[in-house]
Amino acid sequence: MVDGLALWKQLLQVQEPWVVQACRADEFNRCMAVLIGVEAPRSWFGLGRQRVAQGGAEASWRHTGFGGWRVQVHVRVPTGSEMPRHPWAGEAGMPFTRALDRQILSLLNEGVSMNGVCAILDLPVAEVWRYRYALDHGRHAVTSTEAQPASVVIPDGAAPPVAAPAAPISSRVPDLDDPVWQRLMDGTLALDVRVLGLQLLLSRTRSQVALIADEEVRRMKLRDLHRYFVKNERMLVHELRQLLPEAA
Repeated sequence: MVDGLALWKQLLQVQEPWVVQACRADEFNRCMAVLIGVEAPRSWFGLGRQRVAQGGAEASWRHTGFGGWRVQVHVRVPTGSEMPRHPWAGEAGMPFTRALDRQILSLLNEGVSMNGVCAILDLPVAEVWRYRYALDHGRHAVTSTEAQPASVVIPDGAAPPVAAPAAPISSRVPDLDDPVWQRLMDGTLALDVRVLGLQLLLSRTRSQVALIADEEVRRMKLRDLHRYFVKNERMLVHELRQLLPEAA
């Protein structure tokens, strides 16, 4: 078991004072539960065995999978301490660790559907919808100073992510980085919109963006708006005729 604890400490990149206290494998469901706690101070002159601080609250998050196994991280936080800000932990009340959080956001930014995200990362639909609801209503932020963007690890047997269709070479839709999209998204640029689908998208996006402070989540909403124009360019002639003169 000691070797197993050391292995998971390395895989999760757990650093002092945090230690992997226990791990339990569910062979039938191919799920690994990993318990992380805080190492208690050693006695004088470093004598005495390593101990793990007991007590405090315990939180649990779904983490990125390894070798086709699902990983659930349980973190025991000593009384009076704050939740860790490491990639193997998550925000209070959210279902995923920061590392998995970034994988999900990366797929959503590429235009993968909610069902596609669930299939690729082997995640429960209900938890992904709860995560997306928190993003859309400004209740969850992805940006972190410690966690760097993680590459997407695709479980064995899962289909690779399907990228959103690229704009045709002859497309008149302005580039995603054009400032006109930010103006359209926040409502400072008003268009006469005749397509009901775009009316609903703009109304929903603007109300959500007003609540969202996280820049990465706002960027995701901007991509959704741009992607809608790319996919429906032929029926947005009237709207594009007004948008193009405003583009850089």
